[in-house]
Amino acid sequence: MSVSSIVVADDHPVFRTALSTLLRKSVSNAVVETSDIGEALAVAREGAHPALFVLDLYYARVSILQALPKIRAEFPRIAIVVVSMAEDQATIRSVMASGVNAYVSKAMPPESIIEAVNLVLAGETVVKVPGYRAEPASRPLSERQLEMLTYIAQGKSNKEIATALAISPFTVRIHVSALFRAIGVNSRAAAVTKGVNDGLIDPLSLAS
Repeated sequence: MSVSSIVVADDHPVFRTALSTLLRKSVSNAVVETSDIGEALAVAREGAHPALFVLDLYYARVSILQALPKIRAEFPRIAIVVVSMAEDQATIRSVMASGVNAYVSKAMPPESIIEAVNLVLAGETVVKVPGYRAEPASRPLSERQLEMLTYIAQGKSNKEIATALAISPFTVRIHVSALFRAIGVNSRAAAVTKGVNDGLIDPLSLAS
């Protein structure tokens, strides 16, 4: 495993093979393919310690949406990317609220899918769906969310934030995802821009 391994679980063989080949060429040569979500989870339970799950949202037309929070809780150190044909905003927001790191439409070009995976591996939360609009902010930020925004503006990674606050990187990830939803953005760069424009952070606090 170069980036550690990546587990791809999709029951559409043509898409699964194409995506796995793309990931091997662009991200990691250690990609495990399976058509079954249960087998994907078994790989991690058996000690493979993958860096990333790439999961479809539907298996035999059955959604795994309700299972995603349990998967996230069981594997807090494994990034999760959901890749699906579903593009309605209600589904996307429900999936992202479950604690996954990215939602990517299968209609996106290959380079966009790889970009999303690399951003997730770098600690970003990503949505790549044609026409997707981030949910606008509807309430003031909590003290913790403002704290996350300040650290992000200073260029700190999730691991660095976790060390500074004496909490786990997984907990940081949850707070960062909540921040993104609260201010209606999908990336750290957009969060900083939004924070500066809305007067939530001082531009002078930005890392040089």
